[in-house]
Amino acid sequence: MSQEAWGWSDRLSLSYEPMDETHKEFVMLCGALAEDNPNSFVERLDALIEHSVVHFEQENKWMEETSFPPARCHKQEHDAVLEVMREVRQRILNGDADLAPRLAQELPHWFEHHVDTMDNMLARFMAASAENITSTEMIDVTLLASY
Repeated sequence: MSQEAWGWSDRLSLSYEPMDETHKEFVMLCGALAEDNPNSFVERLDALIEHSVVHFEQENKWMEETSFPPARCHKQEHDAVLEVMREVRQRILNGDADLAPRLAQELPHWFEHHVDTMDNMLARFMAASAENITSTEMIDVTLLASY
């Protein structure tokens, strides 16, 4: 995958609009890490970290609200990638600038895998849960109408 060419594509779409919109922002911010401007890398990384905290909290909330079975594993992956981003940030501030391009190169791979596995399962689970809720509500309305 060429870092310059990496960006949002239908390949990353999960057909769950709230998640796709958040993912589009993540992709934009993550792609910005590849810019050839070392002086602003930490600022761009801070924007990605800030986005990721809110992004992951939203997904964690969805998992809790829907009783998503592998929620713990999914949350651990969120926590781990945030820890890596924060650690890289600190090490760059301490002078280890070589980590910046490495993070910019590896994070898109992580994200694509995360979307293909963890987020894909969550989106499908939420869609199935919504269908079940809608079906149950329709049955309840039908039963009430028959009285």
